Amino acid sequence: MTKCKGCGITLQNKDKNGLGYVEDINSDICRRCFRLSHYGEYKTVSLDNSDYKKIIKSIPKDSLVVYICDILSLDIYNLDNYNNILLVITKRDIMPKSIKNYKLIEYIKRRVNVLDIVIISSNKNYNIDNLYSLIEKYSKGHDVYFIGNTNSGKSTLINKLQKNYSNSSYNSVTVSMYPSTTLDKVSIKIGSINIVDTPGIIDNGNIINYLNSKELKKVIPKKEIKPKSCQISGSGSIVIDDFARIDYESVNDNSMVIYGANSLNIRFNSIKKDNLLDLNCTCFNLDNNKDIVIPGLCFIKFVGSIKVKVYTFEKVVPYERDNLI
Repeated sequence: MTKCKGCGITLQNKDKNGLGYVEDINSDICRRCFRLSHYGEYKTVSLDNSDYKKIIKSIPKDSLVVYICDILSLDIYNLDNYNNILLVITKRDIMPKSIKNYKLIEYIKRRVNVLDIVIISSNKNYNIDNLYSLIEKYSKGHDVYFIGNTNSGKSTLINKLQKNYSNSSYNSVTVSMYPSTTLDKVSIKIGSINIVDTPGIIDNGNIINYLNSKELKKVIPKKEIKPKSCQISGSGSIVIDDFARIDYESVNDNSMVIYGANSLNIRFNSIKKDNLLDLNCTCFNLDNNKDIVIPGLCFIKFVGSIKVKVYTFEKVVPYERDNLI
């Protein structure tokens, strides 16, 4: 059976509405990948997380796992199932240059036990040589499995590695901003390394799973983030476009800094009785120096103690963590 070189699904020419359909069974990529790559047309899929997790669980325990997460959400909480992890933090180019890599690495090392940590930007070709050297070092000639949540930058990184280190022409893995672009394992030979791309695990608490294409373009950062800060005191609200509202109560003077896409319309000190997103509320009683993360949207840095209510979409799960910055 021939696999699509874009998403990994088995190709077939019987069912036009089914996954993997091609008019010519000798094609390299399915119609879904072709339409997505050339016209930006996204077709939803019938697979779910249970299908993807079966694929992930088939990874041999002693294989090198390159675990990829983007720097904005920093989802580093699902690493216990693997013995040999090289942690890759992607999209360095969207965070302010004033933030030092070694500080981020120190922050992560206090929370996870991995072989190594490397911070990269596929778009800027930043630190890719270092990453490739680390993969060679730790793979020891065996297959290397790339895993991570949807929209973590896996496929973009693999295409960058192919471009940099393949001596011959290569087939690009399909890349898009939509969840569930990769549907099955895709094996790619890059230099001396055999990389296996896997489907992105869907984080049901991430806002990107509930947005249309226009909203995704607004939410996903494309350039270096310009943090938006505000001095706060007493009670009030901050509205983040049509996606979230933060109500706060602070006894003492406080400050917050929002890290999210520059295209987001953020309204400080909005009227607290704004009806936006009143259905789903998560309450936080924050100590000093905490972040609130709204996965896929932004994170908000607080300096002092404060009570916060976050209103957002029903299935989105905000959470608190120690200040990243």
